[in-house]
Amino acid sequence: MRLIRMFGLAGLVTVAAMAFVSTSPVGANTPTQLCKVHVSLTCQGDPTTELHLVLDTGQVSRLLSSLATILCLELLLTATPLALGNPQAVHTLDIKHEECGTSSTHTNCELTAELLPLMNLLKTGLDEGSLTAINGQLRVICEDIGGFVDIDCKYNLIGVLLAFAGQHVTANGTPLTEVGDKFLCPNTTTADHLLKTLTNTYVLQ
Repeated sequence: MRLIRMFGLAGLVTVAAMAFVSTSPVGANTPTQLCKVHVSLTCQGDPTTELHLVLDTGQVSRLLSSLATILCLELLLTATPLALGNPQAVHTLDIKHEECGTSSTHTNCELTAELLPLMNLLKTGLDEGSLTAINGQLRVICEDIGGFVDIDCKYNLIGVLLAFAGQHVTANGTPLTEVGDKFLCPNTTTADHLLKTLTNTYVLQ
């Protein structure tokens, strides 16, 4: 089993009875803070200090391009949210994948976050937010794609946008742009994954 790194990020379940509590608008002027409990619209003294995300049950992480589809069967992401902010900064500490590849054995690819991304989390609704990378770089190395093609590609993570809601972080056709300018590297690839938080985590303010 091969351990690899990649970029590759948690959300919330809202109590329906709380939906009527707030009529204030949500957007660029709304402070954001991840919190361990959800008893009001604001974090009541129990902020999230460590964020741990894994692939949801039955899910895989995908990188799709015109050349190949790379599947990773396991993913662990660890991050540290900073203090209440507008938006709240989230520092990625580690991103690890296992069993990545283009074949049924899932062993011929490695994905490494050469620059772990700093991300901004902005509250967009009741227990919802958008997570945007402001830096970061992903390296993708694969051997024997189709039995004869090797690649070593680098993708920019700046501007990668993820949804944070329902105790999940979602990438759905999220585009990545190749910056290594190497032969055979697809100019763009898209990322798909559904991550879940290992502990309760809510987007509050």
